[in-house]
Amino acid sequence: MATLGGVNGTVCNAHQYEQSLPSLINPDPSISCLTHGQSIGLALTAEASFISFASVIVVFILIGVRTLALRANILRYRKALPNGDWKLLQVPTDIYMLSLFAFDILQAIGGIFDVRWAHNGIVNTGPYCTAQGIIQQIGELGVGLVTLIIAVHTFVTALWRVGHQARWFAFGVVALTCVFLALWAGIGNGLHKNYEVPTPYWCWIGPRFKSERLAGEYIWLWIALFASLIMYIPLYFWAEGRLSVDDKKWYMIRLYKSDEAVEYSQRRAALGMLFYPLAYSVVVLPLSAARWSMSNDKKAPVPSAATFFAVIMFNLSGAINVLLFLTVRPRLLLFTPPEEHVEPEIELTRASNGSGIFPDDTTKYNHSPKQNVGVLGSAFEGSRNSITMSRVSSRQRFEDI
Repeated sequence: MATLGGVNGTVCNAHQYEQSLPSLINPDPSISCLTHGQSIGLALTAEASFISFASVIVVFILIGVRTLALRANILRYRKALPNGDWKLLQVPTDIYMLSLFAFDILQAIGGIFDVRWAHNGIVNTGPYCTAQGIIQQIGELGVGLVTLIIAVHTFVTALWRVGHQARWFAFGVVALTCVFLALWAGIGNGLHKNYEVPTPYWCWIGPRFKSERLAGEYIWLWIALFASLIMYIPLYFWAEGRLSVDDKKWYMIRLYKSDEAVEYSQRRAALGMLFYPLAYSVVVLPLSAARWSMSNDKKAPVPSAATFFAVIMFNLSGAINVLLFLTVRPRLLLFTPPEEHVEPEIELTRASNGSGIFPDDTTKYNHSPKQNVGVLGSAFEGSRNSITMSRVSSRQRFEDI
């Protein structure tokens, strides 16, 4: 880390410090002088980014190892899972989750760039600054967009059982997202001079381009947060069997009283629905408040410590996404070996007519865990009527959506 001995506790000399001060002539300074405490704060943000980076890399390594193991034993697994359950990208959520981790990697790399600023004690424009700004734009916005896509997909598929096998549609959505990100970052940097500048602790879109900041990140982060709140909360009641959608009238939603007979595994899976908006709130809200205050409240600037705390939480989003993946949806991306996919089958029949509910017929019934056996991994009541044992695989799970 640079030795301090310059103006106002920074490493900058008088000329550099004067250049770092915004003015009417120089609204977007090309240099930012950091104090010793700010350099420490940047080191912590870079460390948080490294934790996220390492977490996602470990997941990728484990996925790779499991994929290679499957390939090595393909004949045995194909015999056990003839419908192609050995493939890495079985359902749309696999595709979305893989793209989410890829954007988490980019976001983490953008944060790791802070190491240079922390070491030098100065943030200045140049190729390194531009690279950090572009990487952070693509990574942060990519994470927000895919988070929104996953929330919408989960909500629609769980309640209406639509699109749970639309793999090519998912590929198309991810491709369009990547094109949008590339065009937004490329056109912005191509049209504007000094587009990526010190802001002031790292490089990002300059303060002059508030519209680009809003349309290129903030709005999408807030939409993703709002969507998570309004979609995952109903999904919590759905997962507990307290909410269902009529098969014939898609807009008819029924609510039920809490059933104490609901199993622990079902309640645990339902609780997982609330982790998503809670985690995303912890990640997005502090950052939004800090950045918004930094760009609008000139008379009372936000303390750098508060800003660094918000950014540390935001840079940990990759690690948080990995934690959610392992605790809420551990069966995606072949994370559970195929041997564990083939589970004891539980039999259920409807007492009223003695007919069986088979895996291929489950979509005919009400789209609620209370009436759609096995969606969350345990067989439970299919309706308010009494139900006895019949043959249904518990393979169809919440993670499949």
